[in-house]
Amino acid sequence: MSVLDFKEIPEAHVPNGLQDSFELFARECLKFIGYRVITDPDRGADGGVDLVVEERRTGIGGETIVRWLVSCKHKASSGKSVSAVDDANIRDRVEANDCHGFIGFYSTIASAGLAGVLVGLKGKIESQIYDREKIEGALLHSARGLEIAGRFFPKSLAEWKAESPKPAKIFAGVPTLQCKVCHKELLEQDDNGIISMWQKMGAYKVGGKKHFEFIFWTCRGRCDRILQQSIRERDKTLIDGWSDVSDALMPTYFIKWVMSVMNELHSGDSYSEEAFDQIKEFLLQIFPYVSRHLTEKENGRVKDLIQIPAFLGGLGSDA
Repeated sequence: MSVLDFKEIPEAHVPNGLQDSFELFARECLKFIGYRVITDPDRGADGGVDLVVEERRTGIGGETIVRWLVSCKHKASSGKSVSAVDDANIRDRVEANDCHGFIGFYSTIASAGLAGVLVGLKGKIESQIYDREKIEGALLHSARGLEIAGRFFPKSLAEWKAESPKPAKIFAGVPTLQCKVCHKELLEQDDNGIISMWQKMGAYKVGGKKHFEFIFWTCRGRCDRILQQSIRERDKTLIDGWSDVSDALMPTYFIKWVMSVMNELHSGDSYSEEAFDQIKEFLLQIFPYVSRHLTEKENGRVKDLIQIPAFLGGLGSDA
């Protein structure tokens, strides 16, 4: 799904003082990509050229300057593709403006007919199209690109940042949560794995105070099974409960977890030195991911979780 809604940029044919916005956006975007702007956008008859930019190419034979004619077409409101009629006489316009190539800078896409025209021009002039997906891809992968996107797409970028949270810069180091079996970085995976909390089986069954012996986090599946086998071979009196690490990354669930640990300690439950160190490490490492707003998906997840008794009364589920 696209992140940037190009409808946020005012339409070019509406004379409200903002009709140049898409051409100004094209200028800033192409400058960011690495082109040198030769002529800026202006109002009035443009002779079929919105911008002229230069590209410097360095090779074995030295430096070559390629001069590009840029044509901006903003059709996001209608959603229509840019046709060969919309961008006609491309070769004549390129040559009349002393350029070597053509750049179509579009808020939608080029039509099949226009793409065919450009194919027919190969060997005569160079051409390339920056459509909405290519533009978005160029902007969303650097701080400077995000700054430009924020100027022209403030609503889209704000929504994207809320739904794609990044860890807060709270500590000097980068948060890390490596699988205890394969050492893969869980916080960088789509599936963040699980955290398992191992407690003494006897006390659990008779309703006595709980004692947590080990706390580990692993990849889901194979690594979790390897860890289970290792611990049960070491101590058959232990039973594990587990939770998804991704749930613990949600602000609402995180504070529930912290309160749960505090309540357990107050009620007389205990942790081994190792388990207590592990729970502290876990909470510290995930906290930079927690200090943020809930995403819409997480809001729905929290509503599901509060219907589960295990969530209301404590964390984890028995294996």
